[in-house]
Amino acid sequence: MTSSVVGGMLGLVAFLMAFSIGITIGNHGERKTMVVTEANAIGVAWLRAGFLDEPDSKSLRVLLREYAEIRMAAANQEIELASALTRSEQLHGDMWTIIERNVRQGNDTDVMVSLAEAVNDLITTHSIRITAAYKRLPRILGIVLIMSTILSFLLVGVASSADRKRDTPAIFLFAIVFVAVLMIMVDLDRPQEGMLTVGQAAMADVLRQIEPFSH
Repeated sequence: MTSSVVGGMLGLVAFLMAFSIGITIGNHGERKTMVVTEANAIGVAWLRAGFLDEPDSKSLRVLLREYAEIRMAAANQEIELASALTRSEQLHGDMWTIIERNVRQGNDTDVMVSLAEAVNDLITTHSIRITAAYKRLPRILGIVLIMSTILSFLLVGVASSADRKRDTPAIFLFAIVFVAVLMIMVDLDRPQEGMLTVGQAAMADVLRQIEPFSH
């Protein structure tokens, strides 16, 4: 009976762990995708900003570069997230003001429309990326997983005592594997902390590409 209960509990824990790590891997993958999507949106908007006459073309490109720098700094924890979000939203307003001014002055060509769409996509991507950044493993699921794991270890200990067979090395290895998987899951659930962070290579690449044209 005891071995059946232990087997059932371990099976439940394995299921919960697989389900939980699936969620965290999915969230981590979405965050990585959004970095690339946002970097592309910034790059497209920066290129299309060249369609504007001066000084608006340069002004918009300066704003876009600052925007990319802020996103990079926030991801690398060089500035506080709240400050980065506030400044990002201010930059959205400044960018859109340039678009509105040109449209009101009669610049409503297809080229202008494409620029407006690029800036709009950038703003939309911001909202989606923030949503993805705040996605976490549901708290209740994490609690149930931890409690189930602890209970399973206790049952394994009880079963070993009842059978008078203490396979200490096997139990120790079993515990190490479980703890390792839990640590990976927790690491994946924290976007910019730990070892498995979300890479910013795409954003760094955009900044590198526009650097020669920023002065």
